[in-house]
Amino acid sequence: MTFNVRGYFHNFIFLTSVLLTVSSLYAQEDTNDIWEAAATGDITRLDEIVKNDPNKINAPDTSGSTPLHHAAWTGQIETINWLISNNADIDSQNNLQWTPLHWATRNGQTQSVKLLLEYNAKVDIQGNLNQTTLHLAAKHNLEKLVTILLTAKANPNKPDIFGQTPVHIAALENYTPILINLLENGGKIEAETIWGATPLSAAAARGRTSAVTALLIRNANVNHRTNLGWTPLFSSVVGKHDSTTALLRKNGADINVVTEPGNTLLHAAASSGMNDIITELLELSFDINSEDAGGRTPLDYAKDNLWDKTVILIKSKGGMTGSKLTLHHAAFSGKLEMFENLINDKADISQRDDWHLPPRNWTPLHYAAAGGNLDAITRLIDLGSDIRTIDYLGRTPRIIAIENRQTKAVELLKKWEYSPKITKISHAGQMHFEVVGIAGTECEIEASTDLKNWTIISTVKLENGIGKFFDSRKALIPKCFYRAKNID
Repeated sequence: MTFNVRGYFHNFIFLTSVLLTVSSLYAQEDTNDIWEAAATGDITRLDEIVKNDPNKINAPDTSGSTPLHHAAWTGQIETINWLISNNADIDSQNNLQWTPLHWATRNGQTQSVKLLLEYNAKVDIQGNLNQTTLHLAAKHNLEKLVTILLTAKANPNKPDIFGQTPVHIAALENYTPILINLLENGGKIEAETIWGATPLSAAAARGRTSAVTALLIRNANVNHRTNLGWTPLFSSVVGKHDSTTALLRKNGADINVVTEPGNTLLHAAASSGMNDIITELLELSFDINSEDAGGRTPLDYAKDNLWDKTVILIKSKGGMTGSKLTLHHAAFSGKLEMFENLINDKADISQRDDWHLPPRNWTPLHYAAAGGNLDAITRLIDLGSDIRTIDYLGRTPRIIAIENRQTKAVELLKKWEYSPKITKISHAGQMHFEVVGIAGTECEIEASTDLKNWTIISTVKLENGIGKFFDSRKALIPKCFYRAKNID
């Protein structure tokens, strides 16, 4: 009897699933059709689909974009009118938080933008990375759209997630007409990003002479300091931008800048091989062997950046390499005794090399990976170094090891990257925390009181890469250590 019942339900479910599959296929065809109809301006087909199911007027595709997004992107003016008149959500945001107005702006669809604004589309909604339509228009050099958006009261000072305003973007890209337009319509010339950079800082770092000129004419602060103490001149020299450097100096840039990590302009010039500036600074009695927070001298930077002629010049003036020891360089060189001494002296294992020129934002683990020093890598990880931490270019220590052809270091770091990691630790009478790792895997939670003998106390499944652990034991242990291990 059980078999027959199972057989009956098996057949029933099979037939039902076929019907549902066919039905869903037709529904998907209709849904696909509505986006294509919107993009191509097929109002007749749109009308058929929406009459059959009014909710499809705002049907999202796989990216969360509605028919209005598609019509706005392709500039289908009549279709935009039709969709809005049939209750399309004018400010609908897709999976990346872009609205139809964002899409129209990004694709340079002037008429779409004008029409959406006439229908009162919100002009300052923040999309992906908190960027507004004005960010997009500035980024893609769309002068006419910048004017249209400003006329619609778009805010030229709205920051994205990095604190960059449209003014920063225009300065960075050297789109001077847009930059001037933004400034003349309320854009703040001294707006700062999350790292303390102004539009002049951004333009100088890229060597954007036209934008730098426009900003200086409007009295931008030529000696503004970022969070790390970089001035526009310092940034320009690090970037080896001769014209911008000369322009900034003519406008009163201070050559005696010293950054927070202790870099001088001589360090900057050595890092970029600007020998004329080096010669001039030495004639002004700059200290040729000045060490920054990383123990690096101008000669170190000339060597690191392979400026052979600069190395010869600095050596001829008495330049020497630095003598200060850092955890970073001990990790790179594999000098384990020095490394352990620095650890014992409470050196910060997560310290970024904010002194380095050009900037790269490496931790000691990045250095150990670059040097292929397995003992240093293991020690740093045991001490809690983040194996997934990234530098300014988004590179983890393992990527650095790959780039430096440190095969054994690559394998070691790969093993650790795949290991689950304990995070969000909390203790309210009993221990609980989250375990982060590869989605769908399972791991064992082990506990120890001496870091030698480990006992399995639980298993955790990492649904979507995260699992929660709660230690229900009631034993009062003064000190208990935990670790998570993959179950093979």
